[in-house]
Amino acid sequence: MAALGNKQALAAASDITSAKAALIDIELVLRGPSQGESGGYIPPDLNPWVRVQMEGIRSHLTQYSNPNSVTYGKWALSARQAAIAAGRDVYCARRFANLSREYIASRKVLPINPYETWKKSMLADKDLANDIREHLQELGKFITADKLVDYLSREDVMDKHGLDKKISVRMARRYLNDLGYRFTAEKKGQYSDGHERDNVVYYREEVYLPSLKGFQDHSCMFDADGSVTTPSLPPGVRRTVIWYHDESIFYAHDRRRKSWYHKDANAIPYKKGDGASYMVADYFSADFGWLRTRDGHPVAR
Repeated sequence: MAALGNKQALAAASDITSAKAALIDIELVLRGPSQGESGGYIPPDLNPWVRVQMEGIRSHLTQYSNPNSVTYGKWALSARQAAIAAGRDVYCARRFANLSREYIASRKVLPINPYETWKKSMLADKDLANDIREHLQELGKFITADKLVDYLSREDVMDKHGLDKKISVRMARRYLNDLGYRFTAEKKGQYSDGHERDNVVYYREEVYLPSLKGFQDHSCMFDADGSVTTPSLPPGVRRTVIWYHDESIFYAHDRRRKSWYHKDANAIPYKKGDGASYMVADYFSADFGWLRTRDGHPVAR
């Protein structure tokens, strides 16, 4: 194979058919395995180093093999376009050309750095990455970038993994993203307290819902497009207007609960609020809107 810095690395093109086949294979790797009947895909377990290489290969082969690309069939120009998309220069284009050619030939990713000055991520060390994951699981919902910095600065951790430098908070945030964490609000499931008690289920299924269905049979029905279906009622039977009670409860300890949560974490059931509560309630109907007095006031005593 030509030297990495040799201009022939850009000029020696692979055929379109082989490039398309390799592109399909690398797309499958980057997409990850299927989750089965539930739909979607499981993110592949790739360290950042390999992911950058494979995304560069994908970009290069897409530019080269897609008939809609302005560099279709032009190996060197496609590599340069891939490098430009990555915010890099001709040096990176040569690296992408070598990576793509080797992947087409063997489906292997060469251990070369396409960014020249980009240092290999700590997360490329699988033992260290696993230790970080375990530490983050222990932190639970109290994960922060500062705590990751503190963990990687511990003497025992540095000795175990041969670390000689501490990382910055900015780098810790990048590592959290690479590990699949996102700084966002926690996903919330249904309330966990009381909704599935036997007496509650019985009342809902045997009393409330049948009664509501009886009222709905005597009420106007509103479709999503705004059209109204009027019930067909016997003579002397009046139409029913259903008024719904809407309430919001605010708790003394409610606050923004943003933290680092894994992007694949499921919503968990939670108990209704903490501390003293304040209820805001109102009534509304599909027929008349919010309940008001005859003169339009929202409050009356």
